Amino acid sequence: MKRRSHRHGSWALPAPVLVLGLALLVATPARADLDLGIAAFQAGDDATALRQFEAEHNAGSPAGGYWLGRLYDAGRGVDQDPARALALFRAAAAAGHAEAARVVGIYYEEGKVVAKDDATAAEWYRRASDAGNIKAMRNLATLLLEGRGIRHDTARAVALLQQAAAAGNARAQRNLAYLYYFGEGVPMSFARAAELFQAAAAAGVGKAEFDLGRLHYRGHGVAQDLDKAARLFHKAAAQGHPRAQVFLGRMYLRGEGVAADPPEAYYWLTLAAIQDATAADRLAGLARRELSDAEIETVERRVAQFRSK
Repeated sequence: MKRRSHRHGSWALPAPVLVLGLALLVATPARADLDLGIAAFQAGDDATALRQFEAEHNAGSPAGGYWLGRLYDAGRGVDQDPARALALFRAAAAAGHAEAARVVGIYYEEGKVVAKDDATAAEWYRRASDAGNIKAMRNLATLLLEGRGIRHDTARAVALLQQAAAAGNARAQRNLAYLYYFGEGVPMSFARAAELFQAAAAAGVGKAEFDLGRLHYRGHGVAQDLDKAARLFHKAAAQGHPRAQVFLGRMYLRGEGVAADPPEAYYWLTLAAIQDATAADRLAGLARRELSDAEIETVERRVAQFRSK
């Protein structure tokens, strides 16, 4: 056994170990800075988030650049500057940050700062998807199903949605549920659609709560249960979903799954009519005819309060 060298009363470390130790000393504070910045961002402490993300970005961290872009995109702690945000997202994506690549795709799909370009959006989504970004898989699948910017390919879209749904992405679960409901690219299965809508609803996707409520209302893939349908419609309606408001208002008008309640029917149908007049105007008129002037005034105050939220 070789004797370890001794100098000035301390053990001398081998060169590889010394290099690794120095690297850890450098990397650990940077990781802590990023984590501190993300925690501050989530807590609404934009000043701290900005300070930490700028330090990370200046140190060459792609993640730091991505999070700094989030601040500029939203105008949090800085003047809103989507062009600056896009430049930061591009740089982070070029350095391998998959979520930054997905966000660049969103900019092109929405035509934000750049000309709307679905083909370029699809390419960015593909890059992020290939890197394992679950959200990008759903984004790319949407373009594939609609044939926007990329050749229509239901089979590829289904494969992407299945992968994203299996990873727990609630929106992918909802999109895949629709494919099972209509039998598009997969065998039609109301039962499988119900399972996926249930998973998405459990994750808090209000639109999925409406979808699941509609299945219970109609008895598709699940036992017909008007009480449960009403509860699900209420959750989605409270989040502003206009079709859930129409269904719920109609149920209160007819006494389906709930006690007939014309003021409550008028409330939800009026809210729906504000967003989609053709779907709710007639029903709201039917409910209104059963109310006194005082009841109408009370309901319309509730509507104003809901909209102010």
